Formats: sequence, structure tokens, C-alpha cells
Amino acid sequence: MSNMLNLIKNENMKIYRRPRTWVMLALVLVIVIGLAVLFTTVIDEEVAENMLQFMNITKNLTIIVFILAVVVTADIVAGEFTWGTIKLLLIRPATRSKILFSKYIASTLFLLLLLVLLYVSSAIVGLLFFGNAGTGEELSFLSILKSYGFITLDLFVNLSIAFMISSVFRSSTLAIALSFIFTFVSGTVMGILISLKYTWAKYILFANTNLEVYTPGNMPPLEGMTLGFSITMLILYYIILMGMSFLVFRKRDVAG
Repeated sequence: MSNMLNLIKNENMKIYRRPRTWVMLALVLVIVIGLAVLFTTVIDEEVAENMLQFMNITKNLTIIVFILAVVVTADIVAGEFTWGTIKLLLIRPATRSKILFSKYIASTLFLLLLLVLLYVSSAIVGLLFFGNAGTGEELSFLSILKSYGFITLDLFVNLSIAFMISSVFRSSTLAIALSFIFTFVSGTVMGILISLKYTWAKYILFANTNLEVYTPGNMPPLEGMTLGFSITMLILYYIILMGMSFLVFRKRDVAG
């Protein structure tokens, strides 16, 4: 257990000792503050009346969080091959599976850090610029946090795809490109398939990543889809993604 914790700590040190990581964290803050300034000084109509409304708007910035997290995730494995440091990494007593798992945990923690930073900073900035929520406000910290939970699951799945591509193909560029394509195109493709009522589309991964459709007031996109069905599909796809990542990484020859 201590060995795994040391590996995770080492991977986090690699992430946070790079200037780009701190630039990414600062970028999230700058965008949140910039959005508040834009709402209060440039846009004529009142977009956000209080802190909670501002937080509800800024949750859409999670796409930026995902982009930043993918950049780190795509490079965390492929970068070792690019810079030739993979040999030094594998001479450690830890198994390849533990090494890869520590990288995956570090990537996930970075995504969570960005999401927490976005949530907290939007609350503080929203309070400073727009004041506290008034009485009778439908939004709440809990409801916004719940939305973040659904978004996090979606981002987690896409981050796992980026990690798999990075591990299997050893290319950070390919991992970033394909992850962005899957993220930005999958919604459109699924929308077309759903509009055409192709029931087999429910077996596609991206048809099941948004569990918010199972909350009261919403309905699943296709007939036969239930919360249990979507969770089962997510687990199956997750096993496949992780299985491919670990299988290829464990068997890969790095002697060349």
C-alpha cells in the first residue's frame, strides 16, 4: 500500500512541478473572474442576479476543465515514451500495473482538483460580484453540486478514453485529438441516432454517460434504457478501456 502511495505521490510531483500545470490552474481562475467582469461591465442585460445563478452558469466551463485535464492525461503515459524515461520508470521494483495505475489515479485527481477549483472559485467570485442568493431561490449549493456530479461522471469516462489511447498508442497528440473528437462529436452523432430512433444506439457508450436523464422530470433518450442498464453499460465499457490499457502496457517491449 505504501509503495502505491509513493508511486501516486511521484506522479503528482511530475504533474505539479511543470509550469504548464500552474498555468492551467491560473487559467481557470482567470476565466471565472473574466466572466464575472464581463457580466457586470460589458453585457447590458443582467445575466446573473446572485452567486448561485453565476455558479450555475460557470458549470458550463467544465468543458475547459476537461480540455486541460486531457492534455495532462494524454501526456502522462505517452510522454514517458516520447522522452525516453519509460526505461528508468520500469526498472523500479513496482510492477507495470501499479505504475500505470498510479498514473491513472494522478490524472483523475488532477481532473477532480480542476473541478473543485472551478466550483469554489465560482462561488467566491459570484459572492463578490453578485452577492448572496435571495429568498425563494430555486438553485442551491446542493443542486449545483449534484449537476457537477453528473458532469464529473461524463468527464471521467472521456478522460479514461484519453488515458487508454495514450497507453495503447504512446501518442499524446493522438490521445488529445481523439478525445476531443469523441467529446465534441459524440453528442451530435448520438442526437442523430436518437432522432432516427435506432434502438441499438443505446448500447453505445456515449448514450449512457449522462445519468441526469434518469432524474425526476427527465426521460431516457431511447426505449428500454434504465438507470441500471446505463450503469451496467458504463461498467462494461470501463472494464474494456482499462483492460486494453493495462494489457498493452504490461506486454509492451520498451527495449527498442
